Amino acid sequence: MQDKVMHIFALSSLMLFTGVIFQLVQKAQNNPYMDEIFHIPQAQQYCRSNFSHWDPMITTLPGLYITSFLSLNIIRSFSGVSLVDLCTTQNLRAMNLLFCIGNFAILFILGKKLNEKSKGKDVNKTTKQLLMNTIVLFLFPVLYFFSWLYYTDPGSTFFTLLMYTLCIHNFHKCSSLFGIIAILFRQTNVVWVLFCFVLVAIEILEKELQHHTKEKIHNFRNTDLLKLLLKILLKPAIVFKLSKKIIFHTYSYVCVIAGFIAFVKINNGIVVGDRSNHVASCNIPQVFYFLLVSLLFSFFNFFHTKNIFAFFRAILKNPFNVLLMVALSAIAVKYLTYEHKYTLSDNRHYTFYVWSRLFKKFHWARYTFIPSYLFSLYQFFSVTSHRGILWQLLFFTCAAACLVPQSLFEFRYYIVPFLILRLNMTLPCSRILLAELFCYILLNVFTVYMFISRPFYWPNDPLPQRFMW
Repeated sequence: MQDKVMHIFALSSLMLFTGVIFQLVQKAQNNPYMDEIFHIPQAQQYCRSNFSHWDPMITTLPGLYITSFLSLNIIRSFSGVSLVDLCTTQNLRAMNLLFCIGNFAILFILGKKLNEKSKGKDVNKTTKQLLMNTIVLFLFPVLYFFSWLYYTDPGSTFFTLLMYTLCIHNFHKCSSLFGIIAILFRQTNVVWVLFCFVLVAIEILEKELQHHTKEKIHNFRNTDLLKLLLKILLKPAIVFKLSKKIIFHTYSYVCVIAGFIAFVKINNGIVVGDRSNHVASCNIPQVFYFLLVSLLFSFFNFFHTKNIFAFFRAILKNPFNVLLMVALSAIAVKYLTYEHKYTLSDNRHYTFYVWSRLFKKFHWARYTFIPSYLFSLYQFFSVTSHRGILWQLLFFTCAAACLVPQSLFEFRYYIVPFLILRLNMTLPCSRILLAELFCYILLNVFTVYMFISRPFYWPNDPLPQRFMW
């Protein structure tokens, strides 16, 4: 009972805090801003039941507008106000406050489930720690900022995490259904449908591997585990039995993925609308940026003596492998770095300043960050080691599949992979969580202040421009 009261109090306090900021944002910017100039008119067309209209500048599927249309219809049935009158900028933005509440609940449920599985040798994780971890992730500044604007990110995150939650609770048909909705918010979420599919397959494989050894497979070294897996997969009878079992449990995910492939073929690509500015690339450094951003937002988990010494010991133990990774990273930075024109020209985004004042101005700076990329990769592999090598390879493959095709340097692309990575890390201690909470609050206050109180003007535009992620 006490735990429930604590959860309700935490959520109520967070929503009150979020509601106050929401009102401040509406007061400062009551007209559609940035991508809202496409999203809001499109949603208002749906509110007029004009489902044939489509703004060619919109590149995502209509999940955001459909959910807004359905939600506002429910409100209309109780209020008696017409749907067109309800479909205001403020009310549409308020849809993301609902996703805020949903994200809080899903983050807690996911954290609890994932830490139940990892209990054993480690100390038991308390409800208080799980709640604190949920609050920290809920306030993740990149996601939290878009809670007050009519963007796809809160809804996309909610349905993707809901799919993941249902998957690890073995509700695979429901999980697949919400996977479809997640794709309707952002097409790249199909990668996380694939993640859930392979996750189930890994679980089945691990159970089969356990039948062939007396020792617990999580105690195996990575190389020994992969050797055992290869040995099993060379036996046709076992492969056939495993294939039947995997198909039985995952056919709903396969249907979603097959449907998406059909959509891509019919649509002649993954992007709808404006394709000219969203051409797929092989931007491998996107993975590096993701690792670095995730490291910075998890700063207190890694920057202490034990982790730094462990990293240097690993370097001394594997000098050839490290030099090879440095060389490959340098090649990727030199030949596979893409500069999108939006990154170079739009000074409303923080990424513009990172790129123009660092990577663009000092070309050599791109290479100086390679050690930090390797440090972050090592640390994230260390703190997810309890998930097993198969999970780690799956996660980083899926993260790369989401990020590498993107030419645009955009913090929003890192939201879902960051949250999945953090949820699967060893749960931080209360001291680290408190430090993170304090920093996240400061960052959120800073970004809201910059958005509301520090507008600037372009020479050819009378409207104020505002800083944002």
